[in-house]
Amino acid sequence: MIFVPRATIDELWATIRKATEEGYLGDQAKVSTARPNPNSVDQSKHVICVYTDDANDEADIREVRQALRALGVAWRIPYKSDAATFEGKYQACGHTRISTFYE
Repeated sequence: MIFVPRATIDELWATIRKATEEGYLGDQAKVSTARPNPNSVDQSKHVICVYTDDANDEADIREVRQALRALGVAWRIPYKSDAATFEGKYQACGHTRISTFYE
């Protein structure tokens, strides 16, 4: 998950979308809309989710993270599994230690 200020979301999303389409980041990515989200801790930011094939494949997660670094994402990137999302685990709901990798 990449949390991005609203002012810079369009530029970074275009870069990540292109890299995903070209196969550099796995096969899926999505970006949040401007609509308010009750699960967001900071409404001034969007989130870009870049998916990996297997939440247990640490090497793949690190490879995708390195590709994101090459695209300019210099800040820490938390990794949250789909299982955690399906269980309704969100920081805004009081959950902690949701991310399995946070680098």
